[in-house]
Amino acid sequence: MSRRLCWALAGAVVLGSAVAGAQEVQTSKQEFSDPTGLELTVGLGFQAGAGYVYKNGERLDNTRGDVKLSDGANGGVPVLVELGYRLSPKWFVGAYGQFSYILTKENPYSCPSGFDCTATQLRFGPHVQYHFSPEASFDPFVGLGFGIAILNVKNSGTIPVPTPAGTLNAGFDLDSQTRGPEFVNVTVGGKWRLGNSLSFGPYLTAGYASYTARSGTTKVSLPAPVNQSTESPLTYADNGPNLAIMLGFRATLNP
Repeated sequence: MSRRLCWALAGAVVLGSAVAGAQEVQTSKQEFSDPTGLELTVGLGFQAGAGYVYKNGERLDNTRGDVKLSDGANGGVPVLVELGYRLSPKWFVGAYGQFSYILTKENPYSCPSGFDCTATQLRFGPHVQYHFSPEASFDPFVGLGFGIAILNVKNSGTIPVPTPAGTLNAGFDLDSQTRGPEFVNVTVGGKWRLGNSLSFGPYLTAGYASYTARSGTTKVSLPAPVNQSTESPLTYADNGPNLAIMLGFRATLNP
């Protein structure tokens, strides 16, 4: 009788250990799974581009032609924000917004020598992601979206202007906004677990857009003895199709 009791107790211990082990694995698994609910992502990186700001337009060297992204910029520094809802551990639906500080450079078409030139870009729109391994320590994902791209440019400097009083160095100011649809953007990346609700990892985004609308003004201010300012709207230019590539790191919080 005592032997049977010992075997029963041993069996109970083994069974209890197995159940406890299974519960421990399940608990560990839950700790590393993405919760559903609100999700916030912030990212920082480097941006490069190819294509055009506009085609067949008036340039600052008094010629008419194309202005490429590579003519006026050495890249950009994008700050990314995503906000949305995790419908399930594998599916995220939300919106993205990105502000990029453009690293301008001198060129005869849009930023002549001696000019002070600044440019920024805004991108925003809806976005959806699929996560392949939401319960793993590293979770790769792919995202798809579309939206709007807006390029804001401000240039100022001096230009020679012929007048009845002779050629004068006039102040020149350009303020423009060029915008258009971002037809598609694709993001690939991955996230390492830093805790139950925080993750961090790299991302790469490629977006294809076209600047289709251009608005703004140019202002020419003549000094003494003329003392006259003239403000004119920007002239028409053809659409500027372009490709932007963003590479960086992003942190995600699941409150």
